[in-house]
Amino acid sequence: MAKRPHPADQRRRDAFLARAASVWEVKPYEAERLASGGLRSSVRINPLKSRSVDEIRADLESLTEVEAIPWCPNAFHILGDRKAVTESAIHAAGEVYVMNAASLIPGLAMDPQPGEDILDICSSPGGKAAHIAALTGNKARLHVNDGIRARLKKLQEVVDLLGVEITDMTEIQGQYLDKFLDATFDRILLDAQCSGEGMADLSRPDALKFWTPDRIEKMSRLQQRMLVAAFKQLRPGGVLVYSTCTIAPEENEAPVDHLVRHNADAAIEPIGVDVPEGRPGLAKWEGRSYHPDLRHAMRVVPSDFLEAFFVCRIRKLPPGKQPTGETA
Repeated sequence: MAKRPHPADQRRRDAFLARAASVWEVKPYEAERLASGGLRSSVRINPLKSRSVDEIRADLESLTEVEAIPWCPNAFHILGDRKAVTESAIHAAGEVYVMNAASLIPGLAMDPQPGEDILDICSSPGGKAAHIAALTGNKARLHVNDGIRARLKKLQEVVDLLGVEITDMTEIQGQYLDKFLDATFDRILLDAQCSGEGMADLSRPDALKFWTPDRIEKMSRLQQRMLVAAFKQLRPGGVLVYSTCTIAPEENEAPVDHLVRHNADAAIEPIGVDVPEGRPGLAKWEGRSYHPDLRHAMRVVPSDFLEAFFVCRIRKLPPGKQPTGETA
């Protein structure tokens, strides 16, 4: 007979499911299904290596069954054996990189261009930075940063393995970025530290061991400060992409809402990526209304291959230009 959860654990689980169900507009039992079961992996072919994408794809398809992801070039869902990929020669050579498919969205939403100055603020382990480099053909000036020293080693390993050319690597906590970094950038990615709700697997008894509403509020305050600091480093006309792997509106819509309401030159734009699991950002949450343009943000409802995710694209308008969309 299965062991019954401790009452406190059950209350925590019920609270988590009630919140997730409300965000996803489903019943709690459906939210439990969406948040249970291990996510399957996806893989991106790395065009920065010497061999052609076609050659690498042929080798990948010889290892296991894969399915092309229609909204991301050179990316595939792994339908067969994941280990066949992660233990392969092409993985060891950095010709492919295994990741959750949701993590492909921020780079696409950023739409980085060759010749631009680009900053990835919370860069480790490096998968998103490598995707940005791939999208620009290694022809952007890419600055990578992470505020946690222990993570920089992993970031360096991934950058080296995947052949990513960077202009600088720094260790600055995101909320203090504007105090310690003089440079400004054409495009910035802030894949912020978060409570990680999107990675919770409720089929595991300890999935919510560290989950509390207080932790969400703490992360929300940190994210707000990080987002404000990041926006200061963005050049007029530039694009800032804000993303998290969490569900909480306090960590997603709320920091963006604060930014656009306090900065007349901040405009939310459609992210320009057609992901079937994507839904618009929330207009309100628990009695609080958010800026109407947050409908342009994307919330990813979890599926077999995508974890719960949030992505928002923000442009800094040039001086004298006003937002063309709705205003609060």
